[in-house]
Amino acid sequence: MYALALALVVLGYFLVIPVIKYFLDPKGLRKYPNFYLLSGISDIPFIYEAHRGFRSRNLFEAHKKHPVLRVGPNSLSYSHPNAIKDIYGHNTSCIKDRFYSETGGSHSHLADVVNKTEHARKRKVLSSAYAVKNLEEWEFKVADVSAKLIKAFDKRCTDPLPPNQNPKEEDLTVDYRNWTVLWTAAAIANIGLSEDLGFLNEGSDTVKSESKDGTVKNVSFRECHTATQRVSYQLVWSYDWFKTLRRLSNAISSSYRRMWRLDGDWGGIVYNRATTRLKRHMNGEKLDDFFTVLMEDKNGTPHNLEWGRSSRRLIL
Repeated sequence: MYALALALVVLGYFLVIPVIKYFLDPKGLRKYPNFYLLSGISDIPFIYEAHRGFRSRNLFEAHKKHPVLRVGPNSLSYSHPNAIKDIYGHNTSCIKDRFYSETGGSHSHLADVVNKTEHARKRKVLSSAYAVKNLEEWEFKVADVSAKLIKAFDKRCTDPLPPNQNPKEEDLTVDYRNWTVLWTAAAIANIGLSEDLGFLNEGSDTVKSESKDGTVKNVSFRECHTATQRVSYQLVWSYDWFKTLRRLSNAISSSYRRMWRLDGDWGGIVYNRATTRLKRHMNGEKLDDFFTVLMEDKNGTPHNLEWGRSSRRLIL
């Protein structure tokens, strides 16, 4: 009896109520074609598409037929570039979706803050960092890491090949994509924290990750960054169920468990870089970088931000 009642409740919650809402159409979205057959009543098709890894490609192909698609019960996707300004422009009446608050941390940064007033305040703090003057003065940092990249390539170059001769298999030792990732991370660390991660000198992406209890370990920068970009964005699309899906995926899937662990290690990378740079700041080092802009204005007056806010902004 109780099992039957539970089954009816589950059936009603997951099927009957969504179908009723679909036909009542309180938000007027039923007029738009569905991305998948069930997109109007469930976010599961979109989660499935994200899990497969072809979401953007398949959405692009579907948009060739329809400029606006319903990708979930409360979600639309637009293909026309004009929609970018209407949705994200400064004068838009749109507000940020729950996507940002669900995937954000305990403190929001410029990219995931939802409140418009708070967003404007954060933009004001960071505006000087993006000033042309600063960008020009930081060019030498980019030049420095570029020189290290060229030096690393020079070490691995062979002598010029004779005409019509292909290189030997054992000489093909440069993974260009990997090196450009190392270069990008090194440049960002130099501009943001005045820190040399050693990636280009070592040809390795090994970096320290620190937990809140002070435990430090070596991890792969690329593995952690890739995991943190993937794991949340494969499950987040059903906002009400995101935390439940996170717990379930961590409990029953070894691949998700590994990605969640690496996602945590990514937070540890940011934390270690932030605390390392803070120690230099507290020791009186005057460095021209993004971190200094977060800590004080151009006159040296401290912003007095919570440490959580400052460290979260370093994720950007």
